[in-house]
Amino acid sequence: MRPFAVSDGRSPQDKRWLCVRLIGLSRRLINLWLFVCVSGLWAFWAASASAQIMTGQSTELQLQAELVADVEAVAPGAGFNAALQFQHTPGWHTYWRSPGIGQPTTLEWTLPEGWIAGDIDWSTPERIYFRDGNVSGHGYSGLVYLPAPILAPADAVPGSVAELKAKATWLVCEYETCIPGGAELTLSIPIAEETVFNAPVRDAIADMPMPHAGEDWIISAARDGDDIILSFVTDETVTNPHFFSHDEMIWHDTEQVYETGADGTITARMAIDSYYEGDGSLVSGVLAYTNAQGAYSGVLINAPVGDGGAVSSPLSLGFFAQALLFAFLGGLILNLMPCVLPILSLKALSLAKVAGEDAGAARRDGIIYAAGVILSFVAIAVVMLLIRSSFGAVGWGFQLQQPVVVMGLALLMMAIGLNLIGVFEIGASVQGAGQSLTKGQSPLSSFFTGVLAVVVAAPCTAPFMASALGVAMMQPGAVAIAIFVALGLGLAFPYLLLSLAPATRAILPKPGPWMSVFKQVLAFPMFATGIWLLWVLGGQTGKDGMTLGLVAVFFVSLAAWAFGKIGVTWKVIASAGLGFSVLSMLGMLQVQSALAIETGARAAAPSLFEEVAYTPQALDDLLSEDRAAFVYFTADWCITCKVNERVAIKQPETTDFFEQGGITVMVGDWTSQDPNITAILSQYERAGVPMYLYFKPGASADEGVLLPQVLTPSILKSSIEEAS
Repeated sequence: MRPFAVSDGRSPQDKRWLCVRLIGLSRRLINLWLFVCVSGLWAFWAASASAQIMTGQSTELQLQAELVADVEAVAPGAGFNAALQFQHTPGWHTYWRSPGIGQPTTLEWTLPEGWIAGDIDWSTPERIYFRDGNVSGHGYSGLVYLPAPILAPADAVPGSVAELKAKATWLVCEYETCIPGGAELTLSIPIAEETVFNAPVRDAIADMPMPHAGEDWIISAARDGDDIILSFVTDETVTNPHFFSHDEMIWHDTEQVYETGADGTITARMAIDSYYEGDGSLVSGVLAYTNAQGAYSGVLINAPVGDGGAVSSPLSLGFFAQALLFAFLGGLILNLMPCVLPILSLKALSLAKVAGEDAGAARRDGIIYAAGVILSFVAIAVVMLLIRSSFGAVGWGFQLQQPVVVMGLALLMMAIGLNLIGVFEIGASVQGAGQSLTKGQSPLSSFFTGVLAVVVAAPCTAPFMASALGVAMMQPGAVAIAIFVALGLGLAFPYLLLSLAPATRAILPKPGPWMSVFKQVLAFPMFATGIWLLWVLGGQTGKDGMTLGLVAVFFVSLAAWAFGKIGVTWKVIASAGLGFSVLSMLGMLQVQSALAIETGARAAAPSLFEEVAYTPQALDDLLSEDRAAFVYFTADWCITCKVNERVAIKQPETTDFFEQGGITVMVGDWTSQDPNITAILSQYERAGVPMYLYFKPGASADEGVLLPQVLTPSILKSSIEEAS
């Protein structure tokens, strides 16, 4: 910093510098003065408001607070309830005893000698939300009463009046804006020979959460790993149940999905909060619900936690064998999918060229390819199990609900197609999946070809797969991994058979020039798959996202073409093309974040009949009217789903059948993440789409009949008629 010195001999530049410094110092002094003034005014206002509140005048902008009683007069030695009454201004709320994010209301009593006050009896809370729709805590809005039991002394003198004083403190909030408040409140209670009740207040606080009775409610709790399984049976009508934990064992924003079993037992799996410090031996809180009269009610729960074990029922040996068989068959059929078939075909042709020369190498190649397939499926199983343990239900194809993954797969399909058509070749120094399509049988190449087969099979769901994977996702980890191993073995089986059994290779045509043409032909199913994935991308992110995907395809194509040329310049162009494609994928993240597409916001595909978007509430409303419903769950990235829709569901004869039978069609679109759809897939033991359910008139939401996964109009009609 330049030294501050004033002299008549300063240069013009120094004088200008001095003026700037003086002006800056003046501004700082002015800002300091304004800060002191504003702070003083704020302190004065706050002190005035505090003085006003502490004399019993609660803030009028956010809520009105008052002490009321359920008696007009009390007899000596009798008890009654004194309640803190809050009338919240619309949009504002206060907090429950276990608030989540917030502070609970408190009451500190000052009573005449001999009088006794108990703790607050908390009313049934409600969920409080942030402005973005996420749950912020538990509390109250509108008109609410927080009663506390009061006991008058036996020597109270009839005809006198007791002055009960309470200091109330609260935090009142509107979304993210919160204001602490408080008041000194007074309640005058006359003493009389007999207690005289105040009916309006008494009725208002009558529906407090009460301990459950053994005959009316049977409630149990069990622990399964890091989850609590809460189960209850009751004769009461219970809709929209939600559990509020007293001790924050279950955090306020934990997802709660309630399922009703065939015996009427209602069960919910809830994750124990990772910061919970209790011993977990007791589930304590309030189960809130809407009763038959439409009133919001609650029951107190204090349920010891039993051992419980896994919530899923154990598999019998026969059922486990069936799940393994279905997984194997599903993997076998995956080989026929348009994105997998080219890879299997090229492996088979490559095998035909070398098998006669070295049978041992052929066997080794088949085993290593199978290992790549199976280990890839095991890796997917582990990821899905980790997601299940952390976030709840998860299904096959979950990765395709992420636009970046869809875009990456589209680019991979395009790159494979360009490789097959001869635009570029991977050199011998690069051991990768692309090389294994056209080059020899090196172990690393064979292994990564198996990995590639699983990657390109990701968008596909074959018949038998959904039921097998649904079982896997409901069972412990070892069972789930075994089922995924069977799925991988099914996908690897055709090539493994050709490798291990020389006699089967007799069906392969002899090598010849035709193989080069056939390899190029196989590029077009890969291009078609890439185009389809870009269509899926457009459905998820709109035209902006699809445009980014097309731009990335352009640069990948440029990179592939340049890579196929000779010379350093072309390699630079190839690297630049790959770089721009990566930038396009990063741009996709921004598009996805900016759009924040909500579930169900995408336009539905044209249909011959009116479709209702699936939500649990929409299904409940429909079934409550004793109407029949056909509910199908689909996704843009599910090939089987789209084939069934085109061939069976959206056909004129099917439309006539639905109209004649009075069947309402409901569609659940799982292209993007939707926890409601994930939950019902899990409820019916399916790990992915398609899933088709029929509900006959009078059925409940857990009484749907699963229909076949491969449909024609006749299969669909006969299945529904049989279910009816």
